[in-house]
Amino acid sequence: MQKKRKRGELAVVAAFLVLGFLLALQLKSVRLHTGVDATSASRLETLQELYNDLVNERDGLKDQLTTAQKELEDYRSAAANGEENEALKSEVDYLSMVAGLTDVEGPGVMVILQDSTASNTSGDENDYLIHDSDLLSVVNELRDAGAQALSLNGERILATSEIRCAGSVVMINGQRLAAPFVIYAIGDPTTLYNALTMRGGVVDVLSQWKIQVSVTMSEKLLIEKYDGTIATDYLSPATGSDEGGEG
Repeated sequence: MQKKRKRGELAVVAAFLVLGFLLALQLKSVRLHTGVDATSASRLETLQELYNDLVNERDGLKDQLTTAQKELEDYRSAAANGEENEALKSEVDYLSMVAGLTDVEGPGVMVILQDSTASNTSGDENDYLIHDSDLLSVVNELRDAGAQALSLNGERILATSEIRCAGSVVMINGQRLAAPFVIYAIGDPTTLYNALTMRGGVVDVLSQWKIQVSVTMSEKLLIEKYDGTIATDYLSPATGSDEGGEG
């Protein structure tokens, strides 16, 4: 009787063990499925975000293409009908202004430089005269301070303008100029003025040789256009096929 009872108890224990094992397997399976589902959801969300970004980028490029195509059609239509295109005219006017090919006006500074009248104590008269290097120092300082247009004794200073000594005069744009030299610079008057007159600046250095320099701020200066010719014999539009190398 006791043996049968023990066998019954063992059977019950075995049944509980099997049931516990099955429950553990089921729980593990649920956890695995939950983890896979979470990973898949996260991956799907990432892919969806990438897709949305690409769609937005594509739409932006389509808008740019549409705008460019419309502008091209406008230009073609204007050319075909012989009509003046305001966009092209505005662009030409702007390029002419920044290239120095049209008169401009605005606030800025006027700089006047005159040869020294001090007694010659060095024995070299050239020490008391204004040279091309002095003018270049002033022009470069003004450019660095944001000058948007410059002229020297009425000659518009371009990127191609030369400033060099030729005997007792200075050459600019092929013209012979003598002192006094008057420089107009259009830009922020205060910034331009401070750039020239700061301690140890170009005016301070020239003053050590008794070169007379005056800097005056102005609310309105007129700088005339460049009326010479610009050599382009060796220039042609770049094709972009071989950047920085031989064509």
